[in-house]
Amino acid sequence: MDILIIDDEKNIGVAIKGILEDEGHKCEFCLNYSDGFKRLKEKMFDIVFLDIWLPDTDGVEGLREIKRYFPETEVVMISGHGTIETAVETIRYGAYDFLEKPLSLDRITMMVKHLGDKLNILRDLRKSKFNLIKKYDLIGVSDAIVRLKDKIERIAAMNSWVLITGENGTGKEHVARLIHMLGKRSDKPFVEINCSAVPTDLIESEMFGHEKGSFTGSIQRKIGKFELADGGILFLDEIGDMGLPMQAKLLRVLETGEFTRVGGNDTIKSDFRLISATNKNLPVEIASNRFRSDLYYRINVIPVEVPPLRERRDDIAPLVNHFIKETSAMNGIREKQVTDGLMRLFTDYDWPGNVRQLKNIVERMVVLSEGDTMDLNDAPAILVSGREEENIDGGVDCGSTLKEARDEFEKNYILKALKSTNWNISQASRMLDMERTYLYRKIRVYELDKYRDK
Repeated sequence: MDILIIDDEKNIGVAIKGILEDEGHKCEFCLNYSDGFKRLKEKMFDIVFLDIWLPDTDGVEGLREIKRYFPETEVVMISGHGTIETAVETIRYGAYDFLEKPLSLDRITMMVKHLGDKLNILRDLRKSKFNLIKKYDLIGVSDAIVRLKDKIERIAAMNSWVLITGENGTGKEHVARLIHMLGKRSDKPFVEINCSAVPTDLIESEMFGHEKGSFTGSIQRKIGKFELADGGILFLDEIGDMGLPMQAKLLRVLETGEFTRVGGNDTIKSDFRLISATNKNLPVEIASNRFRSDLYYRINVIPVEVPPLRERRDDIAPLVNHFIKETSAMNGIREKQVTDGLMRLFTDYDWPGNVRQLKNIVERMVVLSEGDTMDLNDAPAILVSGREEENIDGGVDCGSTLKEARDEFEKNYILKALKSTNWNISQASRMLDMERTYLYRKIRVYELDKYRDK
């Protein structure tokens, strides 16, 4: 570790420097505060030993300045005539410990060892947090994604409630987790409730918890998500799918900040930051009497809209390369290249399933394609044949029966896959996610061979 000693008694600086350098640390010392603070601005030190009585400043004021500009640096105070009040004051301002002269070199050695262990743990935590942030980072270079990132960074440090809107697959949960990880509550829980996935008769228990015996099957007390989120983030995903009766109960809790478990009488308070998300247009839901306007105004303090992928096509190429790298690392295979033609195909497609759909298709192609370069022959039929809505029609007469329409759609879909691969059965079966023998059977059933040369 790098250690700086600031003490006007040269023999003390030499003594501490010598004992710590014997332990393998790098040490420097200065005889006044001005030189010491200047050195701190020139180089990052892990630990500073700071004397209370210095010729050019008061050590307590020096401590406050060091912690203000270098909050991650640990400061140990030294004094030849300190008092309990002074020691308490320095600890309150961020000092790690307070040492009285004459110094115990053994204690200094042990203290530095403990600080080293602490700093190693903090570095591991920072690395872990960095990896998490990297995992949930928003990949892209478009103006829309740059503006979104800037907004996330601005609001993350606040405590205001956030409503995230956007289509399915755009990355609304990623935005919520980034707000959590970049904010003041990053060391507190991130508690998620998917409002569309929890059955209506269980969502109140899921949110607020229940007492033992409160209903059939409640064999023990359950702590609800609201209570678990105390101090941290409560993420209500797909809040637009919540039923009206539960919306009324949720609104009451959000207004009072208090709730009781199902079957309980004790009032519980929880300090959480609320982040909600939905893929629905809530003003339209309000007009249709499916969502309460008062709840909407309560949760929509800071609106954040995540744009669909088709509105930020500049981000498609970076996303494709990112997912190729991610999939290759996950499966232990060599990274594959993408031809210009295939990348144009990616960029031109509208991606109704947004980033999630792109990720799944890239992962499938990386795993199933042969060779080190992916081209148009590796693309699934859905990309080659254009938009999904164009495929669904398939030229079927509205007077057809459902079975006839389904068979006609399947026939056209398989035929397009075969044509796009130049009738390469192996490639077509991979694109269709269909066994080769089953594909041969479909070719015979639909008499597709007659289209081979057309």
